[in-house]
Amino acid sequence: SEVTLYLGDCLDVMKGMPAGCVDAVITDPPYGVNYRDNTWDSEIPNWIDLARKLCGTVIFTTAIATLWSYPRPDWVGCWHNIAAASRSKLGGFNHWTPIVFYGKPKFGVDTFETYFGKTINENSGIDHPSPKPLRLMKWLIENSTSSGDTILDPFMGSGTTGVACVQTGRNFIGIEIDPHYFAIAEKRIRQ
Repeated sequence: SEVTLYLGDCLDVMKGMPAGCVDAVITDPPYGVNYRDNTWDSEIPNWIDLARKLCGTVIFTTAIATLWSYPRPDWVGCWHNIAAASRSKLGGFNHWTPIVFYGKPKFGVDTFETYFGKTINENSGIDHPSPKPLRLMKWLIENSTSSGDTILDPFMGSGTTGVACVQTGRNFIGIEIDPHYFAIAEKRIRQ
């Protein structure tokens, strides 16, 4: 697998990338819900149009309340995180997260299940407030791309998408604006 990492603003980096340079954009962008008072999650960046110009397949997770902040997707799947914490009937975190699909990836099933307690244990030691399960990112990658394809994650965070790409034989381009998280991602992907 070839890995290219950029420390910087994804909007600036993506503007310089030619259309068709990646096979899919798979990411977990800021949800715009101010998660645990983290300023990086206070708003949704205007990234989707740039991503959709780069390739025909864009897949990402988002909050239920912010699903409508994006153009109408081709499909919405479900990440069912059983026994999720901090949930409420009218807001906060819940038992499922939308997975937004642009393009026509070949998913046999559009729902992925994890168990919150198991995910917490798997993500133990990752110094990031919201790392996604490696199994979730591998599932998204394996059902939407082929071995040797190039995946872009414009919100790399702790590097889970990059680790999944290396483990599944995909090339990876990752962008992260925060130097602390960039260093974590770089180390995880290298290992």
